[in-house]
Amino acid sequence: MTNREDLSAQRWLLFGLVLSSTAVALTRLLAIFRDGEVSLLQILLLVVFAVLFGWIATSFWIGCLGAHGIWRRQTRLPLLEPPNSPLAANPRGARTVLVLPIHNENCLQVFARLQAIWESIRSVGVVQQFDLFILSDSSERDACEGEQREWGRFRNINPDARIFYRRRARNSGHKSGNIAEFCENWGALYDYMVVLDADSLMTGETLARLERLMDANPRTALIQVAPLLVGGGSLFARAQQFASWVYGPVYAAGLTKLQGPDGNYWGHNAIVRIRPFVENCGLPILPGPPPLGGEIMSHDFVEAALLRRAGWDLWLATDIGGSYEASPPTLIEFLKRDRRWCQGNLQHVILMFAQGLRLPSRLHFALGAMSYLASPLWLVLVIMFALNAIQLERVAAVTYMGRYPMLAWPISHTVAFISLIVAAIAMLFAPKILALALLLRDKSRLRDYGGASAAIFGVVAECILSTLLAPIFMLSHSWFVLNILLGRRTRWGAQLRGGEGVGLRQSARAFAPHTFVALATGVAAWYWLRGDFWWYLPLLVGSSLAIFLCWSTGSPALGRLARRFGLFLIKSETTGIPIFDRYEDLVAVRLLQRGCASPATAGSQVLGARGAGSGITPRRQLSLEGACPAALTLCWPG
Repeated sequence: MTNREDLSAQRWLLFGLVLSSTAVALTRLLAIFRDGEVSLLQILLLVVFAVLFGWIATSFWIGCLGAHGIWRRQTRLPLLEPPNSPLAANPRGARTVLVLPIHNENCLQVFARLQAIWESIRSVGVVQQFDLFILSDSSERDACEGEQREWGRFRNINPDARIFYRRRARNSGHKSGNIAEFCENWGALYDYMVVLDADSLMTGETLARLERLMDANPRTALIQVAPLLVGGGSLFARAQQFASWVYGPVYAAGLTKLQGPDGNYWGHNAIVRIRPFVENCGLPILPGPPPLGGEIMSHDFVEAALLRRAGWDLWLATDIGGSYEASPPTLIEFLKRDRRWCQGNLQHVILMFAQGLRLPSRLHFALGAMSYLASPLWLVLVIMFALNAIQLERVAAVTYMGRYPMLAWPISHTVAFISLIVAAIAMLFAPKILALALLLRDKSRLRDYGGASAAIFGVVAECILSTLLAPIFMLSHSWFVLNILLGRRTRWGAQLRGGEGVGLRQSARAFAPHTFVALATGVAAWYWLRGDFWWYLPLLVGSSLAIFLCWSTGSPALGRLARRFGLFLIKSETTGIPIFDRYEDLVAVRLLQRGCASPATAGSQVLGARGAGSGITPRRQLSLEGACPAALTLCWPG
């Protein structure tokens, strides 16, 4: 079979597996309800249950498909590889720019990462092929001054680097507007653009290989490299990065096998072909007021859909490493980011009906929205199960045949319910077990996680922690969705990427509502559903401990203690990652220098708000203007 036939077969296989799994579970639940007359509540319960079971079945089978691909070593992209030649070879003379949008970030850390990236590029011998652009949307005076100082210092110690700094006076469009303005002014000078986040790290070898792959595959507009999390100090961040290293490759491999050229864009750590990006990716203003209307918050999915609509290929690379980023250090910061992503993904529900999009792009929108809509649906499902149990408890203990009373013998469905719960739990945790099995099989990788015992202990601990945090996410995401539907918008803000943890007072302010809801629900369940109370206990434990979990998991001290005992170890902490090690050394040196020496002042070539004095004249050879209004035509149902 051809690759296209393989892709179609795999997609139909996934659809069949998800559909059959959901049908079996739904039939089991329907058989329980059929013992009596099926009520309207039970019909609604069946519908919500089918949606949610299909959701977890999809994740399960994607994980299984990815595990199979890794087991069979079938993770290479079906792209033409450039001829065997040194990475420094550049026969087409292609030019690539590394674009770094920033907004009130820690300047020391941002430029330490850039320094580590540039030194890695230099070690590969490809400095002549790459430029650096820092695109600042910062508004705080200290951040703006710090950026210019660090930019000047970077130029002084790296005379071979063509690095340019531009700060906008007005940050219209936020990150996507920042990148669009860069493309309009300077995009025509380059073939490709690698978009970085403030916490991104990419090795020179990875960047050079991505450039060569784009050269060899002229119909490819974007290659997304899956970034792994590094640098976490708190217990929460360490658990997140451990999960990304152990489980992430399994899910990414599954997505790659299903997406093929219909890939997606995650907004950073990806290489983009500039001309098709500019010609096709003008973002519209959605109809209606924010939060569901107005500017698009999550632009990356939309840009991917527009590129695919124009016939360009997009790939998710799982066989290319050397791509890293950082995790939010605390549960509070994680949920702040989720609040913004939630709004952006709910906007995608409207975009699902845009004309001309391909079905995989619509599915990307649907799955992104479902990642947040699942939480309120789980909450509704729990409430409906409770209401159904209350109705069953009110069934009379006797019935009558004529004038004669007869006992109404209840039928126990405990075994049937347990089988459904076990099936759901198995589907949630089986991909993690498969990922662990693949890790235990690979002895060379196992060293990166401290050995077999440490890896097994880490997976067990992560499963326990994720189970405790799940009801907290359910309540938080449900609140986010409710607020968005009520018209309350969120705003862009600087992300906290470090810090000294979270105090008990701050944790209490953030999660007192979760604790109150859990305790009130527990009292109500004990009063009205005493016989079924233990079924709801796992959901109540995590949310009732929300304040303690936020405080403890956000503690750097507990994170250091966990590392000392070998919990949640990853490669950067065991065998080492050269580019990350270099970044940490640079940060340590700068922290020592900052108190005893003034940083070098910025040079005279700072790009101002209008691009003046840069050494590169703003150009309008490529333009997103005019493409924006017509980029997406919305097709409303009915």
